[in-house]
Amino acid sequence: MSLLQRAPGGSLAEDRRVQALGVVAVLALAAVPFTTTDALTGLILTGLVYIMLGVSWDLIAGYAGQISLGHAAFFGMGAFVSAWLTTPGGAGLPPSVQLPLLAAILVGGIASALIALVIGPIIFRLTGHYFAIGTLALAAVIELVMLDRRDLTGGATGYYINADIGLGEMVSHGDMMFLLTLLATIVTVAVTYYIARGPAGLGMKAIHDDEDAASSLGVSPLKYKMYAFVVSSFFAGIAGALYAHHSLYINAQSTLAVTWTVDSLIVVVLGGMGTLAGSFFGAALFLLLDNGLSALVGGLATTVEGALIILFIIFLPSGLYGLIEDSLVEELTGSGSDGDVDAEVAND
Repeated sequence: MSLLQRAPGGSLAEDRRVQALGVVAVLALAAVPFTTTDALTGLILTGLVYIMLGVSWDLIAGYAGQISLGHAAFFGMGAFVSAWLTTPGGAGLPPSVQLPLLAAILVGGIASALIALVIGPIIFRLTGHYFAIGTLALAAVIELVMLDRRDLTGGATGYYINADIGLGEMVSHGDMMFLLTLLATIVTVAVTYYIARGPAGLGMKAIHDDEDAASSLGVSPLKYKMYAFVVSSFFAGIAGALYAHHSLYINAQSTLAVTWTVDSLIVVVLGGMGTLAGSFFGAALFLLLDNGLSALVGGLATTVEGALIILFIIFLPSGLYGLIEDSLVEELTGSGSDGDVDAEVAND
């Protein structure tokens, strides 16, 4: 007998045991800054950022079926816009534009969403792999522009952020940023869950399965693609703003690098595309591989990591979530009562 059960079309998030486990996990994470070292706290914060990136990327790719390779651009722009607003002097902006940290982080996410809103109608003229290449080109263009604008990004020196929100010796800036990132991760997962389970999610799944058929039934592909693209970009921008204000330093070449997109894709592939819980498992495994393999195999870490990812794609296409679901989850089909009735009818 399986450990968990769910009704057809239902969600494991509705299971009380899963909800209880989620509450315990959140409480355990909230205690991390006060019970572990700064290094481990920073590592787990990076994992939370990966969860946000994975969940947001999966909304556009796993649910709406649009493989975007430009996620790093929205991550980086959220980081820089929020940095300009908390430390305007570094970009030569007047002090009057300075905002509190929370407001700046929110504006960073909104700025990324607005970029997606403006370019979405144009880039969605492309389909399939042309769309993927187009988003990759967009990210490259934004990175080059930001690298060239040294007055705004600091060039090779980078951009130093002055936004310490620590509460004295008891709670450091890093601890506060960890708690903010944890809260943002919960909000990202909750909002994405309700979108995926609601009418918008059904529309995204329809165009994911068959765009032409969905269009013939009155579902607007552009509407739901834009919905997923804007929301996905917003949360990517929030993740970038949080990461920037945790490290208090950003660099255009690294913050806007395509590696953020690749990492997001890897997290989703490892965890399971089209599943919110998959990003949790994928982020944990990716951090373990990324940090553990370096200690075990040294310079061959990247090669071994790439080989493992390829093996996952070939032999475990549904990711860790699919493996766990097959092992622990039983789907209730209602065959118990219906089957008994059918058997009695057959016997009669």
